[in-house]
Formats: sequence, structure tokens, C-alpha cells
Amino acid sequence: MLKKPTTTAPIVRSLESADPNYAAAKDLVARLRASLSKLDAEESQLLYTLSNRPAAPEMTGRVAKLLGDTAADDDGAPDGLRARLKAIASERVDVRAALDIATQRLASARFGASKVICGEVKSAYAERVRAVATAFMAAHEAHADLLQLIDQLNANDVAWTGYMAPMHAHRVIGHQSSKIVGWLREAADGGFIHKASIPVELL
Repeated sequence: MLKKPTTTAPIVRSLESADPNYAAAKDLVARLRASLSKLDAEESQLLYTLSNRPAAPEMTGRVAKLLGDTAADDDGAPDGLRARLKAIASERVDVRAALDIATQRLASARFGASKVICGEVKSAYAERVRAVATAFMAAHEAHADLLQLIDQLNANDVAWTGYMAPMHAHRVIGHQSSKIVGWLREAADGGFIHKASIPVELL
């Protein structure tokens, strides 16, 4: 039977503190997403302006120069609003491509930072898995004691279910197809406990 270990509270660091590369990658993704949002907002504003201004030739910077005039301050771009819309479409393609690459780098950095953190808490994690296994096997022993008493009541033809609720836990513990048995087997396969520590009737 496994002994219940004394557990200490582990400190799970943030991904940013575990790896500076993750923090930088996360910041880059945030900035690129903000750039996309800014382009979308600018495009919406330009489209609104175009749809709500009077139908007239557009006074672009080039047109103003031909007329000998100065372009209006609210022109939006030296070459006009429509030219800026085209530029936004082009910029969006580049930003999205950069965002895709940055997102991939963030995912890679996440796994790198996660590896560092998992290395730091691995022993605490295993300690807690073993504690759960110990509790499950203790529950199995307690259930076996309960079943033994029930067997004695049944053997003596006692009408006990009329006075005490039947509380056997076959679907939970004590059966080879139970969830606890499956969990214990996975714990053994994962190297957290020795298979030999599992009661033979549960194997």
C-alpha cells in the first residue's frame, strides 16, 4: 500500500515569466491584431465617408495640384480616399500573413514555456497523482469491508434493505470495469505508481 505523501503547494508560473520568447511572441500577436482592427476601422470610416458625400469628382492631391489648389486637410490621403482603400486592402494582406506567422511562433513559444513549467511542477504533479491513487485503493479496501458485512447480512437472510439503504459501490469501485480501476491502470501506465501496488483483484 502506498503511503500518503506530504504535499506542498507548488507555484505554477505564467508562460510569460517562464520564457521571455513567449512574452515577446504574445506581444507581437497582440500588436498585429490591433493593426488589423485599426485597418478595419479606417476602412469602415472611409467607406462611410464615400457613401455619404455628394456625388462629385474627387478632389485628390493630384487633382488639386492640376487645379493649382491645396488639397483639403480632411482628404484622408494624398491620393484620395479610394486610393487609400486599395492601400488598406494591400496592407491587410501583409498584416494577416505576418499574423499567421506570428501566431505559429506564439504556439511554438507556448510549448517551450510549458515544457519549462512542467519541469518545475512535475514532481508535485506526480505526488498528487500518487495521493489520489492511495485514496482510491483505500476506498477499495473500505468497500471490500462493506461488501463483507453485506454478505453476512444476506447469508443470514436479514431484511436489511428495509432499514438501511444499500450503499455498495460496484459501479464506482471494486469492479474490473469501474472508473477507478481504469484510472489506476492509467496511473501505472504513466509511471506514477507501480502496477504491483494495485490490488490484484483490480488488475
